[in-house]
Amino acid sequence: MKNAELYFQHIHWLQERFPNAQYEDVTGLCKLATPEEIKEQDYSLNAGRYVGVVIEEDGKTEEEFIEELLAMNDELSDLNKAAQMLESTVARNIRLMVGD
Repeated sequence: MKNAELYFQHIHWLQERFPNAQYEDVTGLCKLATPEEIKEQDYSLNAGRYVGVVIEEDGKTEEEFIEELLAMNDELSDLNKAAQMLESTVARNIRLMVGD
């Protein structure tokens, strides 16, 4: 469910920015720079020189943000523990395979 919800959030995000399903410059996201603009920037292709910055409001309160951040940290901790267990299992299996 979580993955499906994330997928639809991404679709919604794209549809908000590209309502006509066609490329257009979006401040903070993308811009089609002209050769003249690139020359003005000393031929730097650093995207930040062209796209600008937009700070988006996600509508969350500080408490909601902190709660979500802590939940993601807990999930990361669980994933790290699982990764350590898998790493140990792989190392043990390799030692068994080579007779060490």
